[in-house]
Amino acid sequence: MIEQELPRYRGGRTLLAAVLVELFLVPPTIIIFNTAAQPEAVLDIVIPILCFGLFIPAGMWVAKGTSAPIANGVIAGIWGILLYVAMTLVLNGAVADFDLESSVRPAYVLAHGLKVVGGVIGGIIVARRTGASA
Repeated sequence: MIEQELPRYRGGRTLLAAVLVELFLVPPTIIIFNTAAQPEAVLDIVIPILCFGLFIPAGMWVAKGTSAPIANGVIAGIWGILLYVAMTLVLNGAVADFDLESSVRPAYVLAHGLKVVGGVIGGIIVARRTGASA
């Protein structure tokens, strides 16, 4: 039986995972923004937790079937950061009352770090299950 070599990176899957996570973050953000008395304070707590929690399974998904599961988790988290930055820049130019400074609050910087950490943890889980290394 011929052993197939596992792909090292899954660029398309890492991008798709980040897009899906960012899309999952939109509804709770809209709901909180429209219902909470102080939406920024609530979002500062909820968004980092959601980023971390959602990027763990995203990291697991992108890591499965690769020879570099942890690296794929990291790449998914980085894609998440890049997508957020791109969306922020687009909204800054397209929405008249959009405040660019509110998008770089400490909680959102934390959320970006937690995207990568969540992806790494997802990659570690897959690596431990499969015996793969980085």
